[in-house]
Order: sequence, then structure tokens, then C-alpha cells
Amino acid sequence: MTSRRLGYVLLVVLLFVMTGELGYLYWQEHQPKENPYDPIIAEVAREDGVDPFLIRALIWRESRFNPLTYGTAQEHGLMQVTPAVGQAWAKANKIANFGVDDLYNPVVNIRAGTWYLTHAIHRWSQTDDPVTFALAEYNAGRSNALKWVDPDDPQSHIAFMNRITFPGTQKYVEVILAKREEYRATLAKNRWYRDNGNTTSITLSP
Repeated sequence: MTSRRLGYVLLVVLLFVMTGELGYLYWQEHQPKENPYDPIIAEVAREDGVDPFLIRALIWRESRFNPLTYGTAQEHGLMQVTPAVGQAWAKANKIANFGVDDLYNPVVNIRAGTWYLTHAIHRWSQTDDPVTFALAEYNAGRSNALKWVDPDDPQSHIAFMNRITFPGTQKYVEVILAKREEYRATLAKNRWYRDNGNTTSITLSP
């Protein structure tokens, strides 16, 4: 083999290796990173009997995991919980001395937001996909969600989605559901989310 041909072969090999390295770095960069709220999300979701990947996806959409996020309609914290929902959660759970600023506490916020979403899912339990209905309610309120139910096919989430008159709410539901599937695929073996019956219990407060 001539030195010129050998040099060409080595160049091809080098390019192949570099392409593989760059591909791996790109893949790694786009993997969901573990964040400080994962143990809280996993524990609270399991306590309430709701998919932890759904809660994580909702938090990602609402606040990008920033606990100090404040919305235009007075939504607070990670799950953008309103004062009314926070107070309802506190009352239902006999939490004394609850204040709106407590919603900036990640544990309080995740508990209150998950509580509300779980109740919304139960309210739509007679439909073919309660999560879709519940997410629309979480975003736009129950009164709007009720308007979007198709009277000719009230249990169909597809008919429901087609009747949503807020494009932002349609996109909201679609994005969260897609993110949930992404997390299910990429975080299935994560120490907090894998369901092996030996998940480490953590102490949450309050």
C-alpha cells in the first residue's frame, strides 16, 4: 500500500471516529438531565397514584424546573399553581398556616399541583384518555374544558381535542404528552423513576 493510499485510509478512519464522537456528544447533550426535583416528583407522584413522567413533563412545560417562576395569572412555582388551587390543597390536606408564598417551596408546589392534576384525571375517568382532558383543564380551567366536550362523543379525547378553541391549550396538551413519552424512554432506568420495588424513600416537608 502506498503512503498516499495509507494516508487516505487513515483520514477516512479519523473522520469516522470524529463523526462517532460528535454523534455521541450530541446524543448525550440532548438526554434529559437529572435535576434536584426528581426524587420529590417520583415520590409525590407515586403517593398520588399518577405517572411521575407526566408530572415531570408538566413541570418542564410550566416552568422549565425554575421554582421561582411567576405567571401572568398569578401562577406560582414549578407547576404554576394558582393561589386558589394552593388554598384548596391546603384545606383538603389540613395544612395549617398556608400562605401563597409557600408555593415557591418545591415540595409544597409539587404536592399541590400533583393533587390538582390527579383530581382532574379522576374527574375525567369515564373518558378514553383522562390525562388529555385533565391537562386541558389544568391549562385552561374546568369551565373551558367542559365546553370542549363533544356532546355526540363525550368520551373521546380525539373529539375533545378537535373542539378546543384555544390553540395554546391544544399545543400545551400535545407537547406535554410528547415530553412524557420522551421521559418514559430516556428515564426508565433512572434511580428515581425505575419501579423496582426498592425505591429509596425520602422525607418530604412540610
